[in-house]
Amino acid sequence: MEIKIEQPTDALSRLTMILWGESGCGKTTLAATAPGKKLILLFDPDGDMSIRHMPNWFRINFANNTPSEIMRRANDIDPFGITDILGNYDTLIFDSLTKFSEIALRYAVTQPQASSARFRATYEAPGISGYGLRNSYVGSLISNLLRITGRLNKHLILITHERDGDVDDQGRVVSVKMMLGGQLPNVTSKDISEVWHMRDQNGKRTIAIRPERLRSPMKSRMFDMTSATSFTWFYNANKDEGQTLANWWHIYTTDGHKKLQLPK
Repeated sequence: MEIKIEQPTDALSRLTMILWGESGCGKTTLAATAPGKKLILLFDPDGDMSIRHMPNWFRINFANNTPSEIMRRANDIDPFGITDILGNYDTLIFDSLTKFSEIALRYAVTQPQASSARFRATYEAPGISGYGLRNSYVGSLISNLLRITGRLNKHLILITHERDGDVDDQGRVVSVKMMLGGQLPNVTSKDISEVWHMRDQNGKRTIAIRPERLRSPMKSRMFDMTSATSFTWFYNANKDEGQTLANWWHIYTTDGHKKLQLPK
């Protein structure tokens, strides 16, 4: 392995992001405003309906494939052969980790190591081994996607959903997390530069870049987090007008990677 000493300005710069929130809040639309030509690995059935009129993106649709077909490609050190595919694209979007996690669990319970002489793993009752295999599959996939897109200097956006809130003994919600298993939300987030939560209240889309409203994890290296935890996102997808990831990233990288003030 060659040891290379670099100045910070020598290093290639790319965006890595997790977008999470309730279904229908605008995650895929925001992801579709990312820089350049975009490739979406689509696992959610009709998950791209909201962006079909938007420009400059293409998809590989896995929604109709079986868990075995998907996992056979996902478990490779070069998942889905993206090394050869990504040359013509600037951003890879994975939509969604939640659906892939479900697929991975369905596959995990069919593996011999998920069951024992006394316990047969099922999707409804995966057991510790079934959940462990699922987490291993998802964690390995994310690591490989980060490694390959990093080597190719491509942006990577991972989309996941929000699970039902955790409640205390009195039935009060005490926390809301990503819809991923075990410690995957925390383990995954530590290797990602931007972890944003989205919500839509009566047509007002809000992006949170710091933990708030019982939700975590969130963080940002691109925006200044000292003044506020969230901002309202203004974007008209029909006219392709408003605030975009591509524009924010352009300002951030051309201004010497100085943290941006939150949009007004």
